[in-house]
This record gives sequence, C-alpha cells and structure tokens, in this order.
Amino acid sequence: MLRIGSIVWGVRDVARATQFWSAALDYAPRGGDSPDWVLLKPRRGTGVQLALQEVRAAARERRRHHLDLYAFDQEAEVERLVGLGATRVEWRYEPDSDYTVLADPDGNYFCVIAAGEVAADPGLRLAQVRYVPDDAALPAPDAFADRVIRVLLSLQERELRAFLPIWRRFGASGLPLPASENEAYRSNEHLLLHVLQSSGSYLVWTCRQLGLPDPSVPPEPAPADVAALADDHVERLLERWRAALKDVSLAGVRTTVFTSNWGVPLTIPAMLEHAVAHPMRHGFQLEELLARRG
Repeated sequence: MLRIGSIVWGVRDVARATQFWSAALDYAPRGGDSPDWVLLKPRRGTGVQLALQEVRAAARERRRHHLDLYAFDQEAEVERLVGLGATRVEWRYEPDSDYTVLADPDGNYFCVIAAGEVAADPGLRLAQVRYVPDDAALPAPDAFADRVIRVLLSLQERELRAFLPIWRRFGASGLPLPASENEAYRSNEHLLLHVLQSSGSYLVWTCRQLGLPDPSVPPEPAPADVAALADDHVERLLERWRAALKDVSLAGVRTTVFTSNWGVPLTIPAMLEHAVAHPMRHGFQLEELLARRG
C-alpha cells in the first residue's frame, strides 16, 4: 500500500509561504508543527497535503521540492520501487529516521515514509476516521451552551463537508447511481440536493420542537447549479445551525419524545444524531460503489 502523502515544498520563509499557500489552496495548518516545517491540509474534505520545509538555497540553485510517499510496509515498498527502476540515494540519515530517499529513473528524488495505517487511501475514510483532526477544526468549548449540541453539530459539520468530495469523486467516475424508486437517486445532482435539503429540514424540525424562531434556512440551489454552489451553501447552512442552537440548553427536554417529519418518535439528541448519520450513509453508499467498480 503506497500513496502520495504530501508534496514537500522547499521555501526560505515558512511563515510567508504558509499564509500564501493557505489562501491559494484554501488549506490550513495541521497544527503542532515547528517553525521550519508546516504541514497544510484541505480545510474541507480530503486531498494531498502540502508540506512547507525551510531551506537555505534559492530556487535556481538546487532542487527544493519532492514527493513524500506514505507506505504501510516501507521495506517492501522500497524493494518494489527499486525493482521498477528506482535507485537508492546516499543520504545522511538521522537516527530513527522514518524515511528512505530514492530517485526515479530520471533522477528525481522522492521519499518513502514508514506511515503505517496512515498510508490508507484517504478516499476510503472509514479506514482512518479521525473525529478531532486538530483544535482549530472545533468550536470553542464555550461556543455552545449545551455540550451534546456542541458535539453533534461539530460531527455534522465534519460529515456534511466530507460528503462533498465523495460526491464529486463519484460524479467524475461516470458510474451510474443504483436503480431506486427514491427520487433522490434520480441523478447525482438530486442526491446532493437531497442531502442538503435534509439537513435544513432537520434544523427546522428541531427549532419547531424547541419553540425557537424559524432558523431561516437558505433555499437550495437549482439542480443545474448545485455542483457549483454546494460548498457555499453548506457553509451558510452550517452557520444557520450554529446560530439557532448556540444558546440552547437541552436540560429538561433531553429525553422528551417528539414525532419526526416521517412519523417516527425521536428525541432532540436523536434527531441531531440523525443529522450526523445522514450524509455519512449516502457517502458510504457512493464510496462502496466506487470501491466495487471493476
């Protein structure tokens, strides 16, 4: 198992490069890095990481960029790559180094990192679920009056954002959706609209049961526009969730049972859990179809 873990970009001003590339790519620092090494990752969904490494040489003086390949079994992958035409590079390794430097047949250097389970394909998210990737991705502990609401809204934000790259990857594959009488599976666009509309309807229902004002859920884009407007719509939708529930306490109603829009008795926490699981379920279905393609 081998994949591109990060592109390592040599720069002389790490702080300035962090600011530039974060804005250029809509990436954010992973957190916990050092002044001479910062790892950037997508703010939303999954993607190849960009590692910014401090170097002294100017760009024209030496090679400053290379690939880091993440390997589950580093030794086996190095031998496989050498067998394909790569060559080992003489390198001054530090004790306990987790990388091996190789050169491709054209002489370009790259590193094979002993990454263990992290080498799993990031598209198969179940293999490497991380509920708290970094503190920056979480609302402040006092951002919500109720801890249950804070946790479940944070999880819903994570899953709703994560659904979008899965949906785009499925659309790019050209695979058909499974035959279904469900209107949501009429097209890829209708499926995305279904996920977005459902999140909004869950919020409206929750506010109604709690006696809160209408949350002013933004109207969904038209099917022809949803692909282009999905990211912006998701962020506006999540902002509505936060604004509506940030001051709410579930004390006294945590176990109260209400009737859902589809006639099933649910508590408020159960509906919030449903809002988390809904994009997960549809994302899983798309990922399974991708994984099973011949």
